[in-house]
Amino acid sequence: MRFSFMPLSREGVLALFEWRYPEPYQVYNLGGEYMEEALAELTDQRSPYYAAYDEQGLLAGFINVGTSALVWDAGEPRVFIDGEHGTTALGLGLRPDLTGHGLGLSFVESALTFLRDQFSPRQIRLFVLAWNKRALRVYEQAGFQQIRAFTQVNRFGTSDFIEMCLNIEQER
Repeated sequence: MRFSFMPLSREGVLALFEWRYPEPYQVYNLGGEYMEEALAELTDQRSPYYAAYDEQGLLAGFINVGTSALVWDAGEPRVFIDGEHGTTALGLGLRPDLTGHGLGLSFVESALTFLRDQFSPRQIRLFVLAWNKRALRVYEQAGFQQIRAFTQVNRFGTSDFIEMCLNIEQER
């Protein structure tokens, strides 16, 4: 399946707030007591979110690019997380009823194509909860390599993450 991407609208954000993931994936549910803050972040185009549509034009997921995909506060929102060196971060979310059905790799590959076309990064980083073996497997199939494990503490609690990296071949 191929996915297409458009800037995430306010209506799209509100649809994402309705999604509910089953345990143990409920940590990916959006909204709740931080709904206004989440709405502001998800519509800030300095570190943009994009709605992902399936081949029938239905909202199937989302991606976010830049500092919004980091698991720590990086200050001013921006696409490239390392200044002029061309590294960006990528976050992905697939609609709950589509997870676990073998769509992950095509979703990630579609997102990578979009990212290359829109931003021409040299390197893409992503951060995965260490227990999410399903996501880790998909990202490795897409060419990402694990580069470090770390523990992050924030207002939501303490979580163990795996940082992954994909170096992009530059077409000349």
